[in-house]
Amino acid sequence: MKSTKIILLAFSLIFFLVVGFAIRVYMMIPDRKELMSCFTTKMYQVKLCPGGKNYVPLSQISKVMQKTVVLTEDSLFYTHKGFDWESIEKSAKENLDGGKYKRGGSTITQQLAKNLYLTKDKTLIRKMIEAFITLQIEKHLTKNEILEKYLNVVEFGKDIYGVKPAAWHYFKKSPSQLDVVESAFLAMLLPNPKKYSRSFYSKKLTPFAFKRIKRIVSDMYQYNRITEEQYLTAKEKLKNFYSTPEQVSEIDSMDAGSDESADTADDDEATEDSIDSADQSDTENDASSGNAVEFDSE
Repeated sequence: MKSTKIILLAFSLIFFLVVGFAIRVYMMIPDRKELMSCFTTKMYQVKLCPGGKNYVPLSQISKVMQKTVVLTEDSLFYTHKGFDWESIEKSAKENLDGGKYKRGGSTITQQLAKNLYLTKDKTLIRKMIEAFITLQIEKHLTKNEILEKYLNVVEFGKDIYGVKPAAWHYFKKSPSQLDVVESAFLAMLLPNPKKYSRSFYSKKLTPFAFKRIKRIVSDMYQYNRITEEQYLTAKEKLKNFYSTPEQVSEIDSMDAGSDESADTADDDEATEDSIDSADQSDTENDASSGNAVEFDSE
């Protein structure tokens, strides 16, 4: 009798937890009206408002910037329904093999869901809520609307959210003027913008930043996102894009889609992870002091 009561109590507790979770998720799932309205994001408290001073329509963001972000962040963006299952499987395997969380498998839609409505917590419940919100976003918005929202809310550096503030902060340009190398630089920042932006403040590309930008430019050409003329122009610009003499010597011999470039970039990223956090704090303090460096000499 006592064991029966315990079982009933356990089932009741599970039932109420499930119901509570379902209600919480239902209250968080947005509809199209909410998604297209003005609101403050949960992740970074960013005011996202179409027509606002820092909001820019997709039509006013350079095509090369759009293509670069899609290629680097979510190459199957226009064909999947919110989830890239192959990437998720690969990420899970790498995380298990590494014994810790090393790699994410989030699509642009999932990243948007997280930025708009969730926190940085890496919990199973948060991932479940993220999945429900992702489905709603895919249901109510077109792919171009999703990409537009993403580019207006994603973090590009300390207190820099959205492509419009990023384009001005780093290059003193509007998003419509971003070229191949500038787009590659901004895409390079996305996995960890506070850390990877140190190249900007030191006026010198780190080994990881250089190889990553070089790889992105190569991939853009290899996968027909840019023309041969754009590719050759980008190679020339990269020589003066705060590259060291050693890095410049690599540019003329770079081949589109080089696997070696990807491998060495991964090695250099690991090296970047070992840099003392105090050094990163110094670069961020430089950013807040107003001594911003202009990569573009125009």
